[in-house]
Amino acid sequence: MRALRQLLGRSESASNDPAPEPTPTAPTRPWNTIYTLQSGAVADIDDRGAIYPRDRAVSVEVWFGNGERWIRGGSGDGLRQTRLEGLPIIETRQRLDDGDVVATAWADESGGRRGRVVIELANETNVSLVVAVVVRPRGLVTPGRIETAREAGSLLVIDKLPLVELHRVPGAVITSPDDDDAAGLLEQLGLDRSEITGEPELSDPNGRASIAAIMPLTRGNSRQIEVFDGREEQTVAAAPLDTVQAGWKAHVRGTTDFDLPGWPKHLPAALTTSLVGSTSSVGRPLGDTSWTLVDDSIRVVALARVGLDWAAAHLADAILAAVLEGQIDREDWAAVGAVCAAISGSPEGHEVLARHADAVSAVAGYCLTNVRAPNLVAPLITAVEAAHGADAAADARAIQGSLKNSADGLELCRHGYGLATEAQALVAERLSAKAKPDAEFIGFAMAASACTDSSFEPLVPLRSLAGSTWRWPKEGCGDSPHARASLLVGLASLCISESPGEDGSTVIDVFPGASSRWLGQKVAFTNGVTSVGPLSVALRWHGERAAILWEFAEGAAGLSEARFTIRCSAIDPAFSTSATSGEALLEEPRALIAERDALAGGSPKSLL
Repeated sequence: MRALRQLLGRSESASNDPAPEPTPTAPTRPWNTIYTLQSGAVADIDDRGAIYPRDRAVSVEVWFGNGERWIRGGSGDGLRQTRLEGLPIIETRQRLDDGDVVATAWADESGGRRGRVVIELANETNVSLVVAVVVRPRGLVTPGRIETAREAGSLLVIDKLPLVELHRVPGAVITSPDDDDAAGLLEQLGLDRSEITGEPELSDPNGRASIAAIMPLTRGNSRQIEVFDGREEQTVAAAPLDTVQAGWKAHVRGTTDFDLPGWPKHLPAALTTSLVGSTSSVGRPLGDTSWTLVDDSIRVVALARVGLDWAAAHLADAILAAVLEGQIDREDWAAVGAVCAAISGSPEGHEVLARHADAVSAVAGYCLTNVRAPNLVAPLITAVEAAHGADAAADARAIQGSLKNSADGLELCRHGYGLATEAQALVAERLSAKAKPDAEFIGFAMAASACTDSSFEPLVPLRSLAGSTWRWPKEGCGDSPHARASLLVGLASLCISESPGEDGSTVIDVFPGASSRWLGQKVAFTNGVTSVGPLSVALRWHGERAAILWEFAEGAAGLSEARFTIRCSAIDPAFSTSATSGEALLEEPRALIAERDALAGGSPKSLL
């Protein structure tokens, strides 16, 4: 967040910063975070497949014995890691001879609202293998510590608390007073059990103990292990993989889905599931020492923009409470205004706004008198009405001001709220200043394209930053929920923009971020969030002209009494309709055709 806030002209407040984490002893590896909805972030998994539980400063990794040697998980050239269907389920494949050993990791509830990680190991080779489950004192971003390690039947007990459930008694156990020596010991051992030595229990006051449990993994078979914090007894069996997949899909069913040219089909799921999973974790993401509470404002807006109102309201509650406690500086109130506007359209949001009515009035008063963002005003006034009633909303309408603070305007642009004309040049200036974009900046640029006359291609830098598992690092944070939120706001901004019409109606502009690369391609979104109700729109091309098809969800709240106009200004500025559903043939998108022809004859115009 530090780099983007400096680019937007913001200083940073340290009033609610927690103590910084110790400096890592080694470079931080890229990682993905694994969530459950109840427990939030349960653990992290690095690019080699090692698991780092959030509540224990240790690592759990799997080694494979093949023939007369050990192969450390994720150490070979045949390593591939993917995210299944975009969900927080990480599959790590290690090529061994004629096949793969596959470790699939996901989070589950073990009872008592505690999370655990389930790892399914599958042998897809033509030979039988031996696996070693290795626990070492290594945190993901800080040094770890293990003072005692022992085997207790099928459990590996670390510092007197169970950590790993093997679901069978291991064939052999190795312990070592030094985690590096344990790694070396495994590499030197053959697979004859008579050669394996070590005590089943080890005490090490230096905190460098490690343990490895060895078990068979025959060809064509699989086995599961579980990693948990051990503070509560497991009360339920682990859910199978297909059930976990179905559960995640059910939780995000009905949210906005985007189908844009060149964008991977699973990207919306990757962004949305990880973002909603992170909602239970209100606080600084692992490794992000620059975090302040107001940074979560982008998460609130992103969740609201895809229809996850309950999750947005949960995070907004903490932010608005912090305003009254003086934990968020006045210079950051524009971001809090975006929070109020984002949750103003849902019953869950109204409850939060009413509970923090004094904070809402202070923030709304600041935003309405200091920043002119056309599509912020109406939802912010709705937020005031939810907090204080109709009379207060009428007073709010009378105090709309002009753009005074450019940094506030840029902050609102980052949250997907369009700017007045006089601020657009400043946005373009900030965009051109970023030489090497990160994911947060790319999301900002995507949102800005809907309110400025600029075009760019974000997919190349996004893909290069994301890797195969579609996670985006930020400073010391290997899988940043704020980066995901920025990208989700950017995607939503490319597809929908709302602003007040001259007659007091709502103007819904669809595909305001249209690019010449969309010409002739399938373009659609479903269940797009508007103040009228969920809207789905698609473009189908007939030569150089597009047919637009649109439909509000049946029974959408407010549809019968709403006054609205749907436009598609980036493709056909003359098109408008007030029908709740229909289709129409648009005129040729001359601006996009001219842009395409210019690109064909020279270098692409790009903000990145």
